[in-house]
Amino acid sequence: MFEKFKTLFEKEEKAKSIEIDAVQLAVSSLMISTALHDGEFDEVEKKEIMILLGNYYSLKDQQLNELFDAASILLSQANDIHQFTSKINSSLSDDEKLEIIEMLWKIVIADGKIDDYENALIRKISGLLYIDDFAVGEIKKKLTN
Repeated sequence: MFEKFKTLFEKEEKAKSIEIDAVQLAVSSLMISTALHDGEFDEVEKKEIMILLGNYYSLKDQQLNELFDAASILLSQANDIHQFTSKINSSLSDDEKLEIIEMLWKIVIADGKIDDYENALIRKISGLLYIDDFAVGEIKKKLTN
């Protein structure tokens, strides 16, 4: 028990000492939240998140791991996803938000199945990001066909 507490404390201290862009942190937290939503978070989904973040933000291994760890800590302390979508809304264009939605769909699809909870989450996030349902449906259709 003490080791778990110690590990969590060390991760929190590490997260505080890292300079991470708030938008990157918000996007990463949404990605992790999406992967966790169906109750199963596996290496396939984590790998997909790391690939997407690495490509989107041009980050290397250490930077990716630091961002992922910081986002995990932030997510564990968050009451809901509104703080993340609010930051994204105030910082990104509609086209950039569509890219985020596409990445979220890729995370959902990574495990080979889309359940109703995941579908509902993407719709909720899209609504909070003020993205049209039709555009979200087109992204889903493109990725699943």
